[in-house]
Amino acid sequence: RLPGGDARTPRPVPGLSAVRAIDAGYGFACALGEDGQVRCWGDNGYGQLGVEGVEERAEPEPVPGVEGATAIALGSFHACALVEGGEVRCWGSNRYANLGVPQPERVRAEARPVPRLRATAIWSGKYHSCARDRRGRLVCWGSSDHGQVGTRRRVRRAGLTRVRGTGSVEQVSLGGSQSCVLGAEGELRCWGQNLFNVGEGSVSMHPRPVVDPRAAGAEGLSVYGENHCIVRGGQVLCWGVNRTHFLHVPTDEMGEVVLEPSAVPGLRDATAVELGASAVCARRASGQWVCWGRNRHGAVGVGSADPMVSAPTPLPW
Repeated sequence: RLPGGDARTPRPVPGLSAVRAIDAGYGFACALGEDGQVRCWGDNGYGQLGVEGVEERAEPEPVPGVEGATAIALGSFHACALVEGGEVRCWGSNRYANLGVPQPERVRAEARPVPRLRATAIWSGKYHSCARDRRGRLVCWGSSDHGQVGTRRRVRRAGLTRVRGTGSVEQVSLGGSQSCVLGAEGELRCWGQNLFNVGEGSVSMHPRPVVDPRAAGAEGLSVYGENHCIVRGGQVLCWGVNRTHFLHVPTDEMGEVVLEPSAVPGLRDATAVELGASAVCARRASGQWVCWGRNRHGAVGVGSADPMVSAPTPLPW
């Protein structure tokens, strides 16, 4: 929600300053301030703004009950904050036990702690979340219909589950039906839906992390939905379902699915990548961000009115 409607280039969000981190879900966003407060705005259909009785909010407002936050993580319709002392507080949709409580409470606007959890880092995917606990173990909860929480079977509403076999974890990125970690030696391990026949034949799901040898040597990772991108040797390589062709890498004969990690043309000095629902952004060695993909409502942010931005294009800021 920005004054004047859709923005084709980045604009300041009114009411925000001294921001430490930002994250976005489906139709809403939150910012973590240097003061430890979490401020959210956008759609509130599932209580994801942390308040009741409001359908939507155009400007950021603090989430009640969240103070001293050090990190935030947003799913499609839920949000979590890590606060000083290691408590993880979540709010919003609980349809798939997204809030860390398996009770049949579908919506909860109030931010409450995830029981029996003290953490040092948090991440969220579409309908599930993970945290690194104080012993360095990865613990996940929420939708595990494809084993993405680490359950041995398909579970609609999974409670806190320890994920074994992750190895040393440098980065974590959660998609819709998959979860992935990047190790210290550049090894990519994923579990959940086996979309690309990794590991033992063509099993439909991996409840435990499996090394993807195609991504060996990765230096950066981003997963969103059914798509993956890594940074390796300055290149951004992506693969996945690639609906609307927004990844802009060579596709196979199916015309959409990219089965192998494929380099995005025109990038040789990337240091980080961020993958969204229909757009991708990469940070270059100079610190400049470039973006490409589907440009509905100006989502790519490069000032173009074209429906698709087909090549990495600098953000004008």
